Amino acid sequence: MNPIKEHEPQAIVSTPIPIVDFHPFMVGDSVNKEVVANQIAAAIQEIGCFYLENSLPQTLVDQVFAQAQSFFALPQEEKNKAKLLPGTSRGYVARGKERVLLEAFNFGLDIASDEVGVNHHRFGEPNQWPLEQIEFRQVLLEFFRTCRHASFNILQALAIALKLPESYFTDYHTERNFNTSINHYPPLQEALSPGETRFAEHTDYGSITLIFQDQTAGLEVYTNAGEWIAAPYLPGKVLVILADLMQRWTNDKFPATKHRVPLPSKFPSDPRYSIIYFESPDYDAEITCIENCLDAKEIAKYQPILSHEYINQVATGAYTSEKP
Repeated sequence: MNPIKEHEPQAIVSTPIPIVDFHPFMVGDSVNKEVVANQIAAAIQEIGCFYLENSLPQTLVDQVFAQAQSFFALPQEEKNKAKLLPGTSRGYVARGKERVLLEAFNFGLDIASDEVGVNHHRFGEPNQWPLEQIEFRQVLLEFFRTCRHASFNILQALAIALKLPESYFTDYHTERNFNTSINHYPPLQEALSPGETRFAEHTDYGSITLIFQDQTAGLEVYTNAGEWIAAPYLPGKVLVILADLMQRWTNDKFPATKHRVPLPSKFPSDPRYSIIYFESPDYDAEITCIENCLDAKEIAKYQPILSHEYINQVATGAYTSEKP
């Protein structure tokens, strides 16, 4: 295991991705909330994503990374005890072709098996927790709840930036259809075959995504200017990117952020860890273009669609873009 070096001096990293202090929004009045919301909107228009500071306690984030390192360092047979079941998406999974480029542990709202498919759990599945890792489960669920609270504040900020009621987006997220993936990219000894990558370029399905990283470089985002740039680890900050349904809602005013994790430039490489929190609207939420996002004489670029219809179509490869 390669422990995170928490107490070493951090090198100063510069990035064109804007950094927004979220503390005034969390504790401020309507004026301060609007100021922060406008900063977020400007960052989206300038680059396409943004970092938030003072949004989640860093001590909790550090605990999750420590738990991730401990879990992925377990013998393979132990990790396989929490392996996701066929046709499901929660639990331990090792991915890759000839070589394992990524292994992950996926989890979400903790529900019992008899709650699956009932009311607000229609997107839900039981989590596949490693039975002997009690602290692992406790820390991850505390992190999940904290991310949910922070993400609701971010959705409120996006609504304010669009001159909508503060609860506009959160009203579509009452069912808690959120998921988290803890990823481990094992070290690589040499370059792989042409065309192979650690994680190919993509956008996410839902509303917004929070990305937490360790100190190992890797993540890149595609900017509004049409170039790939590094999205480095910044201590105490979380990267916020937008997803497909937010793009549909806003008629491309808040476009989904394309991102990727290419192969490292030097070998042998260090292991890399990341924590990804995904947020999606309610199962039957209708995603319809917001009138505030239509300029004069502009028409909606996307037809209305239910949240689960879009996610299922994209996940099965059945979705075809409606844009010309």
